[in-house]
Amino acid sequence: MKTSVRSSPPAGPAFRESQWPLLRNALLSYLDSSRSHVVHGMIEMDVTEALQAIRRIERELRIAVSFHAFLLHSLVQAAMRHPTVVTYRRGNKLLTFEDIDVLTPIEKRLPHGVRIPVAHIVRAAQQKSLAQINWELRSAIRAGDLAGEEAIRLRRRFARMPAFIRGLVSWRVKRDPFLLKKLHGTVLLTNVQSRGLANACSVLGLTVHTLSLGAGSITDRVKLDQRGVPVNRKILMLSGSADHDIVDGMVASRFIAQMTRLVESAAGLDSGFVAETRLLQRQESHGNVQTPVYA
Repeated sequence: MKTSVRSSPPAGPAFRESQWPLLRNALLSYLDSSRSHVVHGMIEMDVTEALQAIRRIERELRIAVSFHAFLLHSLVQAAMRHPTVVTYRRGNKLLTFEDIDVLTPIEKRLPHGVRIPVAHIVRAAQQKSLAQINWELRSAIRAGDLAGEEAIRLRRRFARMPAFIRGLVSWRVKRDPFLLKKLHGTVLLTNVQSRGLANACSVLGLTVHTLSLGAGSITDRVKLDQRGVPVNRKILMLSGSADHDIVDGMVASRFIAQMTRLVESAAGLDSGFVAETRLLQRQESHGNVQTPVYA
């Protein structure tokens, strides 16, 4: 990217000018598809047990276990029990998709070393175990450079299209749940965690989905245990946005209560996860594990 510094006339301030990144056009078109009547909320989840289980499993397997994959799996399990969060309006009908396709960003490295976020969709996540989801995200992140990725080429081509064409696509996506599912999945889980951020933090924003969740920072909190003794706990800040045309407050509260129970009990981080991950390791060593396709 070319950057230049210009000095304005003496009466005005100095300023810096740089080229508008074309790929931001794709993001703008995505945001133009956002829902009109959105409600937001935040919740804290105690992830102490989950983080301890992850560290224990990592020592046993000697590979990284994704906390984000764990959250994604918990989201999917809760959505299976409360399918309203993957329901969409089409005209005077409501469509509830059987497949839960989770759109989630992953960081990929360009050939010159710059990291950029890439949209990855975990398709039919309700049919996948936590070990499979963890392995899929791991494989997607470790995959080769993006220069030859079809999804990246399509995104760049779309970003170069005239604004009115991109606007037509956004208009169509907002009204066609099937096209939305194809391009963006049926639910979003993003991550705004940042190393070195010690304070509780998360982000609320627009959503193109019926439900979008954002994992924020994990902070230390002192809480009382069952005996009334102060103990240090790891607390995750989770934010969410929902389409109020579809999701009412009681539905949202039941969904988030279910997800909280799953997260705080470290559901899925057990001996079954370890055994299945070892199987996936052996399959990869024999070339039997397929690399996921970007969406």
